[in-house]
Amino acid sequence: MNFRYRLMQFMSGRYGTDMLFYVIIGTAAGISFLNLVIRSYVVQLLVYGLLFYAVFRMMSRNIEARRRENNWFYNKVNFFKKQRDFNRRKKADSLHIYKKCPFCKAILRLPHRLGVHKTVCPRCGKEFTVKVRK
Repeated sequence: MNFRYRLMQFMSGRYGTDMLFYVIIGTAAGISFLNLVIRSYVVQLLVYGLLFYAVFRMMSRNIEARRRENNWFYNKVNFFKKQRDFNRRKKADSLHIYKKCPFCKAILRLPHRLGVHKTVCPRCGKEFTVKVRK
């Protein structure tokens, strides 16, 4: 048997790599490069701990637990990406303003007309005033 076949046989039923694995490895590499300047045993132990955790996740047979961990991480990263994209769209959109409903906290996209206006929130149906300047 060749090595590749034996490796495939060994890894069958194990979780393998995912996005969180690569982030952990990248973090360990970054901290390791930082440790070239700091030269601390505690930081080096942290690097070893991260590497051990990454290999543990990769070799784990508890696939559902690893999937939940990766899903949690992906949701956190995706939240920040959504916020960044929303802020970019908001900055590029000069024809509208974005206001938050004081009752249900929904973000409303309103036309950019100067003055004081009354608007109704489509989510909760309550009326409130919006002041538009500039």
